[in-house]
Amino acid sequence: MLDTALERIPPRSGLTRPAGQIAVGSVEDLLQRCLLSPGTGESDLHRDLLEALERTLNAGYGGNNAALLDVHRSAYAIYETLLGHPLAPGTRHERSGWFNAFRSSYEDRVLAADVAEVAGRLSAAADAGRPEFVRAWFMEEARQRDQIDREVEEYLAEKADMDQLSAFIVADGYLNYRFYDALVLAQPHFMESVKHEISLHMWDECGEGNALAAHTLQFTRSLDRLGLKLPQIPPWEDWRPYAGHNLYFTLAGNRRHYFKALGSLAMPELFDVQRDAAVVRGLERHGYQAKSDFEFFYNHMEGDAYHGPEWLDGVVLPILAREPDAGLEMMIGGALRMLAMRRYNGYLAEQIGVAQAAHSKADG
Repeated sequence: MLDTALERIPPRSGLTRPAGQIAVGSVEDLLQRCLLSPGTGESDLHRDLLEALERTLNAGYGGNNAALLDVHRSAYAIYETLLGHPLAPGTRHERSGWFNAFRSSYEDRVLAADVAEVAGRLSAAADAGRPEFVRAWFMEEARQRDQIDREVEEYLAEKADMDQLSAFIVADGYLNYRFYDALVLAQPHFMESVKHEISLHMWDECGEGNALAAHTLQFTRSLDRLGLKLPQIPPWEDWRPYAGHNLYFTLAGNRRHYFKALGSLAMPELFDVQRDAAVVRGLERHGYQAKSDFEFFYNHMEGDAYHGPEWLDGVVLPILAREPDAGLEMMIGGALRMLAMRRYNGYLAEQIGVAQAAHSKADG
C-alpha cells in the first residue's frame, strides 16, 4: 500500500482565514459567513455579499490595492470550494444562485479589465487565424523578458540566500499543487488529438505511472528538504499571486473561455524554463544537488523545454487547422497568462528583496 504521508490533502474547513484576521464587512468576511451558513436559499446575507463585491471591485479598479486583495483572496476561496475537500461545508453552495452570481461578477469584471490591458499585444484577427503566425507569436511572447523578469531570475541564481529561496518556494507552492487540476479542466473533449496531447501532459504530472514521481510529491519533498510546510491558506498579503492563481480557474471553469484556457496553459511551459534554471543554480550555489535534492525544479527545467513546443504543436496548431476563430482566443489566454506572470514576478521581486536591492543600488 502506498504511503500517503507526503500527500497534501485539501483542508476540510477554513477556506478563508480565521475570523479574527478578517475585517468585518469585507468581501472575505461576508463570503465566509455565506459558505458556513447551513441554508442554500437566498437571504439578506447573500445580497450583502454581492453588493460588497461590486463596491470592492469598483474600489479595486479605481486604484485601491487592498480592495483588490480582498476580492482576489475571496475568489480563491470560491475556487477552492469547487476544487477542494468534498466534505467541506461550503460545497453545499456550489449550485446556489448567490455562489454563481459571485463567480460571474468577479470573472466578468476581472477579465474585462485584463483583456483591455493586454489588447496592444494581440494581432489583427486575420493573422490570428494563421497557424504559423500564432505559433511564432507564442514563442516570441514567451521569449521576452522585461527588467523585473531578468532581475528576479538573476537574483535567484546568483544572489538569493536560503531564506529568500525558501520564501520563493513557499510562494510558488499553491499553484504547483493545483496545476494538475488546471490541466484536468482543459481535458473535456474538443478534438481527439488535443485530448491525446493533454493526456500526455497529465501522465507526466502523475509521474508517468510512478506514484512517487508525481510532480506534487516531488514538490512536497522539496519543502521537506528545507523543513518547510505550506499553511492551509496562502500567506500572500498581495493581490497579484491570488489573481494569477485564480486566472487558471476563471478560464477553465467556463466553456466559452476554453480556448483562452488552452492558450494560458501554454505560456508557463514556455516561459518558466529560465526561472526554474535560475532556482536550480541558486540552490546548487548553496551546496545542494538539485537533481536529487530538488527534483521538482530540476525536472521542470529540463522537461518544460520540450513541453511548451509540444503544447503548441499538439494542442494549438490542430485546433487552428479546424477552427481558425480559436486563434485570437488562444492568444488572449496567452497574453493574460503573461500579464499574470509578470505581475507575479513583481510580487516576487518585493518578497525576495530584488526591489529593495535595486532601490539601494539606485540610491548609491
